[in-house]
Amino acid sequence: MPRPTWLKITALLAAIGTLAWPVLAMLGLLGAIPAQVVLNVGIVTAALAYVSIRRIKLDRAIAMDDAGRPDPPAPPPDEVG
Repeated sequence: MPRPTWLKITALLAAIGTLAWPVLAMLGLLGAIPAQVVLNVGIVTAALAYVSIRRIKLDRAIAMDDAGRPDPPAPPPDEVG
């Protein structure tokens, strides 16, 4: 199932934001850019990533259901401690 163009764009922007945010945070700490910019980029990045991940999961679930195969089991969470 091909991904819609908007999903390709949001996923790409989320990835770019994830890479750019630490640099912006450091520049914010140094006072080169306002802290509000760093906060806004972080919020937008998180929102884009959330929307993209939800849609990709939905697409995979639909594709698996159409194929008649069950979802692969999720790996167990790592034990901490």
